[in-house]
Amino acid sequence: MALMALETLAERIEEYVEEGELDKAVDLFLRQTPPNKLEILLRLSHDTRFKILSHTPLDMLKPILAKLPEEIAFEVVVVKGTYNLVDLLIEMPSDEVADFLQKIPPRYRMRILSLMISPKKEEVESLLRYPPESVGSVMTPQIPIFYKDDIVAQAIEEYMIKDSLGLYDKHRYIYVVGKGRKFIGWLDVKTFLTRPRNKRMEEVVQKPPAVIEVTRDREEAAKLAIRYDLLEIPVVDKEYRLLGAITIDDILDVVISEYSEDLLKFGGLMDTIRESYVIAKPTRLALKRIPAIIYLYLMSSITGSIVAGFSGIIQKVAILAAFLPMLSDNSGNIGSQASSVIIRSLVLGEITLTRRDVLAIIVKEFMVTTFMLLFLLPVGASIAFAITFFTTHNIYYALRIFSVIAIALSASCYVADTVGSLLPLLLAKLRLDPAVTSAPLITTVSDIVTATTYFLVATTLLG
Repeated sequence: MALMALETLAERIEEYVEEGELDKAVDLFLRQTPPNKLEILLRLSHDTRFKILSHTPLDMLKPILAKLPEEIAFEVVVVKGTYNLVDLLIEMPSDEVADFLQKIPPRYRMRILSLMISPKKEEVESLLRYPPESVGSVMTPQIPIFYKDDIVAQAIEEYMIKDSLGLYDKHRYIYVVGKGRKFIGWLDVKTFLTRPRNKRMEEVVQKPPAVIEVTRDREEAAKLAIRYDLLEIPVVDKEYRLLGAITIDDILDVVISEYSEDLLKFGGLMDTIRESYVIAKPTRLALKRIPAIIYLYLMSSITGSIVAGFSGIIQKVAILAAFLPMLSDNSGNIGSQASSVIIRSLVLGEITLTRRDVLAIIVKEFMVTTFMLLFLLPVGASIAFAITFFTTHNIYYALRIFSVIAIALSASCYVADTVGSLLPLLLAKLRLDPAVTSAPLITTVSDIVTATTYFLVATTLLG
């Protein structure tokens, strides 16, 4: 359903509540699909949402519980109470329970855990021990696991019973372990059900294309899934003991989350906005954005200082000031483009941090900039010549400005492209997120380089 239609539904529910027809509002909400329920909740006012949640059966929220933003998750806890929530959470996959509990205040989280019974409680607590950005935080331990000496016939019988009871999370593979739960291999469910019944599990499994260690960054799991076309990835500890698996739905969530996080960082936000923008408070959004704005403002003051340092030549050749914004914007755009291309290649694993790859990047970006200048240089310098000539009617003076712009444009483009391409590599080498090489930061650095180059060239050529 289109967002416009969902917006209309949310407005209708608001109207029903204002008119005192709460039953109609709840009925309209309950008739929606789980994804639409989530979108509608995001668009309702706090008071209306509170009333809708109060009259919505808890089991109707089950499909969207783990996807709720922090504010609405807390509202669910307040409205439904911890005792009622525990009964529902026990029926949900452990990884979804952990996702939900991470979004509510610690005191409520501890209260819910204290009311849970083992082994569910142990599974959830084990997931909560891992950092939010790690593989362990998104894996599911509820997968079908058998030992290598199990007979296929017995394993199939056990699998059918447990699967019918809902003891497994969504899965596509059967996992086999040895002594001490050491991971041996897997096979897809269809193949498992058609294997000879008298064989041992060890004889029918195969090694997966990839496994991942539980403490690794979850983004690495998404890269593995893309590289090997995997629907699931086994998760092991340092001793290669099988702990669980990351399934395709978790992988997609990771991809979307990492993409949005990198997008925010590249936009200049130092702190990630995790809640939905629709319900985020303006003060919270402002506090997230202020640090980067102040930092970039201070960085820009360097450019101002450089321009002030060349005020003498600007007074003598005032027209120079007209071309600085064009040069700065151009170099910033080139640096941002180079940075975006390199970050994309790093994320996809197309380039590594070896000396050979770094040298290849420098050479390639130099060639790219040279080719772009073949088109950009005639346009940029000709515009400068035309503006100067029609302003001063002095062709000799216009040719001198033409030369200044041509040299400054070329130098700033090469420097901006080099900085934009190498800065993400440097951050990756320092084990920092390359995405913090934000477009505003690249633009600011390019402004500093461009202003310095421009006025040095102007001083040299124009005296």
